[in-house]
Amino acid sequence: MRALRVDPVGAVLRADDPLARRDQLALADLAERRWFQFPDGTDQLWRSYWNGGEPREGPVVRAVQECLQAVLWKGTVGMTLLGHGVPEELAVVRLTDMAPSRVVVAWRAGDTNPLVGSFVRLAADAYRD
Repeated sequence: MRALRVDPVGAVLRADDPLARRDQLALADLAERRWFQFPDGTDQLWRSYWNGGEPREGPVVRAVQECLQAVLWKGTVGMTLLGHGVPEELAVVRLTDMAPSRVVVAWRAGDTNPLVGSFVRLAADAYRD
């Protein structure tokens, strides 16, 4: 496995939410909020990470745009990568107690297929730029 990139994450909120004015938040600040949810069948580790490690309640979303719309129209919260743009009606506030999101490439140990090695090199080069 090789880490390609590490991105800090933040809570995405409506811009008019009182918490949106803060410089940073902790997950406890969002404990009583409704969060957008990924559909049944989503990898449990993935779901748990993007729910801050806790079971959450909220509307089911299937695409990035739906996540943002759930925050805007239904007042839910969720997480997103810092530095990725959101519409002006939304705000992203850094979460101090969330591990960053890692983009990795992984392959079977001992795999000697030259295509695997080539893919890993290409992926690493693409993220280095």
